[in-house]
Order: sequence, then C-alpha cells, then structure tokens
Amino acid sequence: MDNITLEQYLKKLRKSYNYSQEFIASHLNITRQTYSHYETGRITPPVNSLYNLAKLYGIPVENFLDLAVTYNINMDFAQNPQRPSSSTDSDELDQYLNFINAPENSKKMKHLDRQERLLLYYYEHLDSRDQKDILSFMQLKKKNRIAEHKNS
Repeated sequence: MDNITLEQYLKKLRKSYNYSQEFIASHLNITRQTYSHYETGRITPPVNSLYNLAKLYGIPVENFLDLAVTYNINMDFAQNPQRPSSSTDSDELDQYLNFINAPENSKKMKHLDRQERLLLYYYEHLDSRDQKDILSFMQLKKKNRIAEHKNS
C-alpha cells in the first residue's frame, strides 16, 4: 500500500467489491455525495466511518488509519516501534485485489460475495493436492452436517 492515498484506497476497495457509492453511503448512514467526497479527498472520513468501512470490508481499521492520520510522535518511539509492521497484511490485500480485478478473474468474481471471493482466491493459490484435500474436507463436512441434521 505504499504511495497510495486514502481516497485511492477507498475507491479501489469499493470497486473490487463491485459496490456502488450509494451502497457504501447507506452502510455508513451518510449521503452518497458525502461518500463521494471521501473518495475525492475533499473530506477525510471520521474515525467511526473508517471503523465501519473496515468492518464492511473485513480488514483491519489500521489500514485506513495509517493512511488518514498524520503522525507527530517522538523520534525515539518511531525508531523503536512497539508493534510489528502490518505490511504483510497490506501486501496480501494488494495481491488479493489484483487477483480479483484481473481481467481473466473479474467476470467469474462479479457475482460472488466477499467470503466466496476469499475462498476462491486462497483455493487457486494452492497446489492440486491441497485443492483435492480441501474439496474432500468440504464434502465430508457437508455429509456430517446432513447426518447431524437428520439426528436432530
């Protein structure tokens, strides 16, 4: 996520999920125009909106805060951070967004919800043996659920 602005990130996420500005605005309980201003940089979203966006997309709120907050901190602290960097999380998000937005994948991803997209993303990055294991596991889970339901 290096060199990306908050407004670019908001737009990139929204488009990757095929959400309209109207949908996001209604989720945040704001007008579409206000949300549009978030994506153009005219307005910086308040923290509660960033939190709700993080929940909507299923990502850490820090992804938004790192882009929205200007840090004025003691340099001793900055040189010795207290928590590990979350760059691997943002790298994985970038890889995921690139995957679902790739022309060869965007059509098949268009009608899937977030969980289905994540499942397909991780599944396609496994080797064929692991894919077979996952399918076998899912089939077994389905059979067990059916058996549980019959016994209830």
